[in-house]
Amino acid sequence: MQKNNPSLIIRTMRIEDIDAVVDIHRRCFSDKVSLFSVLHRRLAWHLYAQYVEELHSIGLVLEDIETGKIAGYAAGTLRPGFDRRFLWSHFPLVAWSVLVGLATHRTVWRMFFRSLLTHDPFGDYRQHPDRYEPEPPAGPVGYFMPIAMNPDYRGGGHAVRLAAALEDYFFELGVVRIRGNKIAIDNIASQKLFIDKLHWQSRTIENHCVIVWKDRELTTEQTSTGVERGITADSLRPRRMKLYDIPAVAELYMRCFPQRENTAYGKGYLERFCLQGLLEEKSVVVVLEDQSTGKIMAAAAGTLDPGFMLRFIKQNKCFFLCRLTLGYLKSSIVRKKVFRHLSLRFKKKSASTWPRRDEKTGQLIPRGTHLNHLFVCVDPDWQNKGIGKKILSFFMDALFDMGADRIWGCVETTNLSSLKLHSALRWESLQTSDEWFTIWAVSPLKDTGKKNKSLLEGGQ
Repeated sequence: MQKNNPSLIIRTMRIEDIDAVVDIHRRCFSDKVSLFSVLHRRLAWHLYAQYVEELHSIGLVLEDIETGKIAGYAAGTLRPGFDRRFLWSHFPLVAWSVLVGLATHRTVWRMFFRSLLTHDPFGDYRQHPDRYEPEPPAGPVGYFMPIAMNPDYRGGGHAVRLAAALEDYFFELGVVRIRGNKIAIDNIASQKLFIDKLHWQSRTIENHCVIVWKDRELTTEQTSTGVERGITADSLRPRRMKLYDIPAVAELYMRCFPQRENTAYGKGYLERFCLQGLLEEKSVVVVLEDQSTGKIMAAAAGTLDPGFMLRFIKQNKCFFLCRLTLGYLKSSIVRKKVFRHLSLRFKKKSASTWPRRDEKTGQLIPRGTHLNHLFVCVDPDWQNKGIGKKILSFFMDALFDMGADRIWGCVETTNLSSLKLHSALRWESLQTSDEWFTIWAVSPLKDTGKKNKSLLEGGQ
């Protein structure tokens, strides 16, 4: 038993951790409880790999930095139906593993018939949680999935630390309620962890299992309902976007850019787009909020990793194709975009090296530019009041703080107000086509470094 071990740190789960995670799973969850402890370990490996690879899911591990051993893990997701997604994405492997298990283990037969012949009230809770919880959630929900500790490291409050870290991750994103996994009625240790130590709410269902959930504690500022005041410069606060801001940001984008193809794809499309910007480690979405009303007045998004749109399409293939098809049928804007894209594919490529076309994103950009400024939008009713400059400045600081050397993007040639806004914050521009200006800004640190270098060279 390792009590009060200062060498235990919490970090994000990586692919190389999964073998150790599977070992812990098999030690903590018996054959009677988990099918993944009976079937081939490769199936459990892919299960936990999904927490690492899926954008909407997260895995945390407790690592002993002195020995390099994994002492425990916890995982969760923002999207319900994790098990169903795993089943369909690994159906051949699941089917083969179950068939082999039926041929070699009696335990698999018992679990198979038990699932067919017995009623599991937790399944009804998953489909209709509002029937069991006293009040419906007032915003986005997160799902706390498995948590397990290596028996050699139990004690000392390490499980509490690990679970609290996953709680903080969800609440920092803007989740308003976390729902836990099913706890067996005889699993006293898990009940003590969530109910007694973490203070989750709970309910026993049919004397069969315990469900647990926890709501985010709202601050006084978030719960105040005083008289609505007028919007002033002092009431505007820039911050990172949260999950509960996404619908408002999508609506704001549609109001600002009614003639863009992204708007033609619909609000649901823009919400997924913003969600990816929020969840990607190297991307950022910032908003300007009026603290007196809670209204989102402006938003901006960007990434350090080129190819954001290609990643979005890859992760939402079916959804994107459906939206593209509907948009093509309903909107002339989408049809023009499709025809323009096809015509560019057949044009002879220019031999010019500057400005060049970025291989990952297809955008024309100046030499040495490797980043992506996705969008900036300001409430149309509050434009030309300094709001755009405030949100763009905060957005630039956020990307530069993340390590960006240069930010680049594109502005339509007809959008002179946006070009003027960027120019006011020392963005450079170059017209790279009849429809677009390519714009870019250099990090102050990099710019200062160049000036210092030129001064040194001049002194020599």
